[in-house]
Amino acid sequence: MKNKKFIINIFILIVLIFSLMFSFKYIYNNTTPCFNDNANINGIKLPIIMYHHISKSDARLNDFTISPSQFEKDIIYLKEQGYQTISAKQLLDYVYDNKPLPEKPIMITFDDGHESFYEYIYPLLKQYDLKAVLSVVGSYTDTYTENEDHNVNYSYLTWKQINELADSGYVEIGNHTYDLHSMDKGRKGCTKKQGESIEEYKNLLTKDVMSLQDKITSYTASDLKIFTYPFGRYTKETKEIIKELGFRLIFNCEERVNIIDKNNPEILYNLGRFNRPHGINTEDFFKKVLE
Repeated sequence: MKNKKFIINIFILIVLIFSLMFSFKYIYNNTTPCFNDNANINGIKLPIIMYHHISKSDARLNDFTISPSQFEKDIIYLKEQGYQTISAKQLLDYVYDNKPLPEKPIMITFDDGHESFYEYIYPLLKQYDLKAVLSVVGSYTDTYTENEDHNVNYSYLTWKQINELADSGYVEIGNHTYDLHSMDKGRKGCTKKQGESIEEYKNLLTKDVMSLQDKITSYTASDLKIFTYPFGRYTKETKEIIKELGFRLIFNCEERVNIIDKNNPEILYNLGRFNRPHGINTEDFFKKVLE
């Protein structure tokens, strides 16, 4: 009799254990996390989109210029898919301070500092509550600050406009070199020239980049150091010098989704981006980006 009771109790205990295991499994599998704190053992996916110029003129649209309506369609689509734009600071806080990111993070970047950003994009950022990184070319900014030639088709931002953008909380200002955004001065962007010594190159790059960074800090009161390679051109020497100058994020033009791993902060110095051209609809463009 005692043996029978013992067997029955063991059977009941086994049933209870399996019931609890099933319940925990169900709860775990049917809980949607609010934040993407550690979604993948190898890191989280972070697509970054690269925009340049914005124009309402169909004749001006090309691989680096899209219309304001196209940009608005892009951001509406991203919101519908559950993506949330994040700032460079949020990304750094995630990697270094273990702060959470949205479940589906994405970054929006703009290169060069066209005035069309202020005219068309800035209002949309406020309307849809979006974050963006704007990387400016210092010599362009100085020229249009001095001349105040406001033509949305070709002008570049002034320091006054950049200050307003930075103060808004929607825009972070990145460094796109002071005067190395060129392919016709004997070097390709900010890369080392043939025959140039490492010391000469380091001195030139440091002087150029830091002259702009000092202005960014002065006009925006931000100590956040973001660098964007002109034309996506760089060498090993370029990257090491920029890192030595204290920059914490570097954007290139390699079209790939970034895998952000807290245990590998080196990825922050090699962030790939997808260029957004004219001539492809929103769904088709993001199909390759978000797959």
